[in-house]
Amino acid sequence: MSIDIMIVFIVGIIMIACFCSGKLSYPAVAVSVIVILEATGILSASEAWSGFASNTAVLFASMFVLAAGLSKTSLLSKLATIIVPEGSSERRAVIGCGLLSIFLTIFSNTSSTMATMMPICFNVAQKAGISPKRLLKPAVDLSSIWAAVLPVGIGLTAYSVSNELVSSLGGEPTFTVLTFMSARLPIVFLVTLFVFFVGYKFTPSDYDNLVMEGMISKVSTEGKNKPALTAGKEKLTYIIFVCAIVAMIMSSYVKAVSASTCAAIAALLMVFTGILSEKEAMRAINLKVIGIYAGTIALANAISASGANEVISDFMNQVLGGVTNPYLMAFILMIGTTTATQFMNNSSTLNIFRILGAVVAVACGFDARSALIAVEMGATCSVLTPMASATQAMVFAQGGYTMKQYFKCGFPVFVLYVALYMIYVPNAFPAI
Repeated sequence: MSIDIMIVFIVGIIMIACFCSGKLSYPAVAVSVIVILEATGILSASEAWSGFASNTAVLFASMFVLAAGLSKTSLLSKLATIIVPEGSSERRAVIGCGLLSIFLTIFSNTSSTMATMMPICFNVAQKAGISPKRLLKPAVDLSSIWAAVLPVGIGLTAYSVSNELVSSLGGEPTFTVLTFMSARLPIVFLVTLFVFFVGYKFTPSDYDNLVMEGMISKVSTEGKNKPALTAGKEKLTYIIFVCAIVAMIMSSYVKAVSASTCAAIAALLMVFTGILSEKEAMRAINLKVIGIYAGTIALANAISASGANEVISDFMNQVLGGVTNPYLMAFILMIGTTTATQFMNNSSTLNIFRILGAVVAVACGFDARSALIAVEMGATCSVLTPMASATQAMVFAQGGYTMKQYFKCGFPVFVLYVALYMIYVPNAFPAI
């Protein structure tokens, strides 16, 4: 093991320990990781600080501005009233926000979904008289597990990639366009019911460290129910926001303009049209969220640049090398992928373990579906830590969770997801 790899592992462990302690500023810890990785030469300056200039960071910043614009209208309070009518229960709020999160995820992506959902969750929580923490974590977890479940967008390409990979290794391609959906849909459906009726109870109910700026609907000083914008500007705000969401959804299918560019254009229009002042727009951007995201991206880049990902892959290969039991193979792949994705970029995790699963399945003469479904599902079960995905980092920071709270919220979902996989998939898609 090289010195660079050792440094990356040590930095990663220290970062997790600092997050768990809760005694240090999360963005300060994340930026410290960036500085260390650049100072040690593991990453170049552009690689180390790339998270701040990434498409996702631009999307987050832009959506914070859009949310601030919406908070000056009556739309968020109206949505909150629709989702949580007078006299509704806390569970109604969880289900309403959860279903909207799932719907947006199916037709868009997790980043766009949660950037849109955060102000909605804050306003629904205010209407329901509960902490936003009760809604944010269920919404982001459901968005994570529902990503690419249906054969639309990215979900449509998974079977083709898997068939090509297995064929290139000399195996028999057995994936169809419905393979991953038929494997994942029953499981995510049951997990969703669990979150709606039991899982949300594991979320904290306090208001500590919540960042409310730009998230809660504002009213003018002239009247409690009068919006802070003129009727014309309020309508213009709706038009800009709806066009931005439609454009971001379409960007998943038409690659002409990225989702982040669509959001950035909409954010600029909010300022140019006078809906927001420059100071209001800048104040709305939560640098804490972007700082944590940039730090986790730097660590993920370092894992790849140093070769630490190959060490992880080699270790898993040694573990699986002598395995001939298809159930044990599926379990190890599932646990390995779900564990790795809590600390690595989802795409990197998927690519590493997809190859590993295909190699082991072909070498053992197994049907590759069981192995690659395990990898596909494991990579989307990013629910335990803020390092698991960009959206988890965003919700973690904006929601003011502690590391202990976040792990406690995600752990039941994690366990149920793995358990349901082992009960259903190896039997529905037997390896031999």
